[in-house]
Amino acid sequence: MTKARNAMLPTGIQHLDLKSLTGLLYLLEECNVGRAADRLFITQSAMSRLLNRLRDAFADPLFIRTSKGMVPTAKAIALEAPVRAMLEQMASLHTIRPFHPATSDRTFRLQTTHYQAQAYVPEIASRFYRQAPQASLETATVGEISLLQQSEANIDAVLCSEYIQVPPHFERMLLGREKFCCVMAKDHPLAQQEQITLDDYLSYSHVLVNMGGGARIFSNDALGERARERRFAFKTPHFLAALETVGRTQLLLSTSGLLSQRFAQQFGLAIRPLPFHFADTHYYLAWPKALTADAGGDWLRQLCAQVVRDLIPHPEPV
Repeated sequence: MTKARNAMLPTGIQHLDLKSLTGLLYLLEECNVGRAADRLFITQSAMSRLLNRLRDAFADPLFIRTSKGMVPTAKAIALEAPVRAMLEQMASLHTIRPFHPATSDRTFRLQTTHYQAQAYVPEIASRFYRQAPQASLETATVGEISLLQQSEANIDAVLCSEYIQVPPHFERMLLGREKFCCVMAKDHPLAQQEQITLDDYLSYSHVLVNMGGGARIFSNDALGERARERRFAFKTPHFLAALETVGRTQLLLSTSGLLSQRFAQQFGLAIRPLPFHFADTHYYLAWPKALTADAGGDWLRQLCAQVVRDLIPHPEPV
């Protein structure tokens, strides 16, 4: 594709640089080789050589010497507007337009796990639209290995746990941690106990919230050999469906505590400590390294980080 595009340009034009095109504009403005050379900070002889290159490239004399000085040809006059527009566009590449949330109409793209979508995104959206009322926010679900399989072009920020595989070309920042707990219906037989035993825990069927992308159940590592005794009777990728189902059945759910506590009254839930040690779940903010200097993306990432740190039970110090 690149070769085809280059072939559309005459050979001479392909070898012109920005300095030569700038020199053409100065010659058109000054109609004098000496003054144009001064503006380009080159010698008069160098400017003459530059003019010869331009003549060869465009197959036209471009300027005619007369008793009144240099006069541009019709082709030179016709070249002025497109060359000037091109140089102005090139100059604008050095000028990064400042980002202002209040006036931005940009579409931002945030990926989260199902859990974090319910736990944090509503508050993120609330603050987002207060600060950037004309902007748009799109969210998508991140799975255990999904970041390894997609382009980073459509990602401004990712909220994930340590169980999501983050590519090496992403930055990652720890936001905080949550403890896992055992969630059950408030009228569940085990809800009458402040501490449940491992035997009791394994005697009931369980709910599995599956992140997708992998079959590994991380809490099984903590249960060791006894993990084979746990039966998952209901599997779903949706946390709210899992919580409401637990509130209507005698199934148990092992999960982070924040979302369970938020919906405990609505779904009739009781929350108890797990009867085995399971390390805290760590939550992260991630983003492509190539976008670190993007002002708009940085604003979104700071907003997300602040929301999570305000809500998570054990925030990581800034």
